[in-house]
Amino acid sequence: MERTLSRERLDKYLQATRQDLHAAIGLYERNTKLSEAFYTPLQCLEVCLRNSIHDAMTNEYGEDWFHGNNAPLESDSRRMIFDAKDELIKDRKPVIAGQMLAELKFAFWVGLLGKHYDATIWRKAIYRAFLAHGGKPRGVVHSRLNAIRRLRNRIAHHEPIFQKPALVQSHDEIIEAIGWMCRNTSTWAKHHSRFHQVFAEPLP
Repeated sequence: MERTLSRERLDKYLQATRQDLHAAIGLYERNTKLSEAFYTPLQCLEVCLRNSIHDAMTNEYGEDWFHGNNAPLESDSRRMIFDAKDELIKDRKPVIAGQMLAELKFAFWVGLLGKHYDATIWRKAIYRAFLAHGGKPRGVVHSRLNAIRRLRNRIAHHEPIFQKPALVQSHDEIIEAIGWMCRNTSTWAKHHSRFHQVFAEPLP
């Protein structure tokens, strides 16, 4: 296992267990379980985010807002749209709204919340996606979703998250952020999340 998982990948686990390989493997297993436990809330957040933003943008710019020039998108966003279209074409899938929503990366949606869009698409459209609890300032929404994006990427790339001191807070902030868009969806995600149960389990 040390060879196939690689010494480099196990290094942080070995450091945390004073070079005890057996204990390091146990910590690696715990990290895997924690990462797995984040799947449900992260999946729910990402699907909720892209559908909520799409609805808000559609109401203002039309359903094909990412195809035409109606929405004032900047070059980075347009590049991500082009890349998503290219992937769909390569996979012989239709370049339609539903497929585009699934293909566009999480970073694309978080990018639409950035400061550079404050005076344009945020004020004209996207703020409506976050009115479930009376509305949130763009900066608060972007900061939260960007932090979640970084955690999501660590999990997606199988990196250690056990060292993060505020995993419980991170989980609860994901559930809260879903609630900014839909209270019912937030309640559903919280009900089905196994994170707190897994977090409470002792080390193997």
